[in-house]
Amino acid sequence: MVQICEVESALAKAVADYIYPDSSGEVMTSAIGFDVKICRGWPQETELGNDLMASPGVGWITVNQKAGSTVDKTRYRRAWYSRENDTAFGLTLLSAKSGDTVTFQGVAAYEGVAGAVIDNIAYPVQVNSGDTAVLIAQKISAKINNIGHSDVSCSGATLSVNYPDTIYGRVGECVTVARELSRTEQGFNVSIFAPSIEMRDIMEQAVLAALLEAPLSDLDKREVGYLDFSGREIIDTNLNANLYRLDLTWKIEIAWTETMQSVPALWPVGIVNSDWAFGVGGTAIPAALPPVGAIRFDAWYDMTNSIDQQCATALDAPEWLYRLPGNAVLDSKGVASWPEASQQSIDQEISSAISCGLSFWAFDSYEQDNTLSLALSLYLSSNNKGSLRFCMIGQSSNWSDTDSEDGYADVLKRDINLMSRNEYMTVMNGRPLYFVLDASAEQLAGLPGGLSQAITFVRNAVSAATGQNPYIVYLSGAALADYDNTIAAQNVGADAAGAYCTPRLSGAPQPYSALVRAAENDWDGRSNTGFPMIPTAMTGWDQRPLVDRPQEFYPLSPALTDSNYYMQALAPDIATHIMNMTTFLQSSTESPASVGLIYAWNEFAEGGWLAPTYSQTGPDTTRVTTVGSAIKNATHESVFPDLPFIT
Repeated sequence: MVQICEVESALAKAVADYIYPDSSGEVMTSAIGFDVKICRGWPQETELGNDLMASPGVGWITVNQKAGSTVDKTRYRRAWYSRENDTAFGLTLLSAKSGDTVTFQGVAAYEGVAGAVIDNIAYPVQVNSGDTAVLIAQKISAKINNIGHSDVSCSGATLSVNYPDTIYGRVGECVTVARELSRTEQGFNVSIFAPSIEMRDIMEQAVLAALLEAPLSDLDKREVGYLDFSGREIIDTNLNANLYRLDLTWKIEIAWTETMQSVPALWPVGIVNSDWAFGVGGTAIPAALPPVGAIRFDAWYDMTNSIDQQCATALDAPEWLYRLPGNAVLDSKGVASWPEASQQSIDQEISSAISCGLSFWAFDSYEQDNTLSLALSLYLSSNNKGSLRFCMIGQSSNWSDTDSEDGYADVLKRDINLMSRNEYMTVMNGRPLYFVLDASAEQLAGLPGGLSQAITFVRNAVSAATGQNPYIVYLSGAALADYDNTIAAQNVGADAAGAYCTPRLSGAPQPYSALVRAAENDWDGRSNTGFPMIPTAMTGWDQRPLVDRPQEFYPLSPALTDSNYYMQALAPDIATHIMNMTTFLQSSTESPASVGLIYAWNEFAEGGWLAPTYSQTGPDTTRVTTVGSAIKNATHESVFPDLPFIT
């Protein structure tokens, strides 16, 4: 894409090449009989004055974009075209097909693809600039041997197979393709500053001769049009003695283009490997990324709720306003609040979650008539859920009800009923995913038969209603290094263990990278226990608003100070951490459910969020768009990988 600065430089160079045609020596001789300084931008006043007053005088020629000269010249056909490489690919085949051998030769001048086909199975490898024929043959041989083809040998740049196999090769270079997105006409002033009218006339003729004939050869002609002379203006008014100025105006069209690398199609029909084929039916499509979901804590939807009021109080200090939910408002005194959630507002939030790349929301479970369940109710009634599913995080501390016939509370039975819904998140061939938060012995005292019997109650009820055994994950509120909940998970009959969040505070501020390290160490540690696990990615942890303004709903340790926190994460770093989790899931044998959890969608008070947040100019969606873009790109690459990287 040609930039304005490149056009200015090209104009200045064309003038300089004309006035100083021989620039190879240490001393350059002017072709017009006196020296001229040629540059982009404006001359420094003192230097210009000294040059003009010198004997003999020194002229100046400057090049600048003309203000207010931009005119839209966009055409609307955006066809792709190829940009041919300047030289040959360099890598060739001595013989494309010779029965039982194929030999490569040369050195690759560009990136590309090379490969061999043995009995209709293709083995492609990526070619990098500078790769030799021998290296390419070795790459292909290694790929073939990794797949288990034992009849192939490599000698130098030659691949050989034993009868009755046949082999042939292909090579091709990557080509840059481009298309024009918009085009503008830009004006440029070539300004002449001379110590006399006579010298100005000579300099003007030199500029005209240089630019009227100049092809501006350094610029791509598909992006830059012809240079047209459009005006001449003498500017001598109110200038100092010995200063004669003339502006020559030129117009040129400049295109703004989009480019990308196009990989050659060497085998338009044929098998690539055991999982991929082009033009051949019956082959499997590789799985997309493992699904990831985000935890929801829904104290942001009804200001009549005392918990919403506490959250607003904690965050309406000026330094924490950026952590308020995106629909928050401030009154004239700076007090924060938010409107009651509506179907429209939750539908908008669903759209944000889908654009963020989430597969599901994990709702903290509260009683149905509690306004902390309002967002869940509006999610369930939405017609816009689309691909966004949901699951529940049961709080075992509120499961007991001594007044009920079976001893279990309605909130637990509501969770069980929800698992029959079509949009409920399932894993491992249809098993409803259910998270259970750890609780203290005191909190579980009222449960008949304890937590183990309660989980059995859940399994039996869900299995009876759905025909599927729920996949129950026992969550702790701390990192494995601080509390190993895997034994407790096994004792209560859970299928897997995990963590709601994994901060490891040190008594001093820590960078977000330290929180990432703590979370990813937690994944590895849980994998090493040998008990099935689900990983949790952390978007942040910073409880300083609650330390500064303590709230009843958030009881904190008296030892917790405002020095115990992680610094705010940048959106790209959060995206990288989440993508690391998907990579971990793809390679882990200890996470059979192959699903990831994110802390959190909207834990604004504790400092972990993806959801849009408050700003004076409207909701800040930076994290949504950045994470969504990373997941979208990685999903596309997973389903439609570039040919050079297929394994």
